[in-house]
Amino acid sequence: MILRGHGIEIDLPDGWEGRIFRRRHGAPTLHAGTFALPATDGEFGTHATARMPHGAAFLTLTEYHAGNGLEPGRGLFKSRKLPLPLHHDRFHPNTLLVARRGQSGFQHFFTMGNRPFCLYAVIRGDGRRLGAAGHRHLDGVNGVLRSLRIAPRG
Repeated sequence: MILRGHGIEIDLPDGWEGRIFRRRHGAPTLHAGTFALPATDGEFGTHATARMPHGAAFLTLTEYHAGNGLEPGRGLFKSRKLPLPLHHDRFHPNTLLVARRGQSGFQHFFTMGNRPFCLYAVIRGDGRRLGAAGHRHLDGVNGVLRSLRIAPRG
């Protein structure tokens, strides 16, 4: 299933669901996961990650507004690409917005199409480890992210 909105496009395989939304006065955000996502959530998916089943994956791509010192392609947003493929050893519990048992997170700030973004991904393994199911879903996360297209901001 191809999702498109706000200049973001991504292809989600069977077993994934997602949405692209923009809050009033906010910037576009993409949510995608291997489980049923809540109808409403914050940009970094705190409701979604609270209900993740074992072996599930969730990712969010949130755009930031340039200005007030934030410049696309500079500082925190200097990177011009996603570091694909993501590897399991780059996921850590201390990277989570909200620490939850069995979950590991990954964050990457970057600029694409002169637009600053944060990629935040969470995988829930079995217990404290990522586990085989988590590794399988990491392959899915990488596949989904390879399909990402972002239209340049004018």
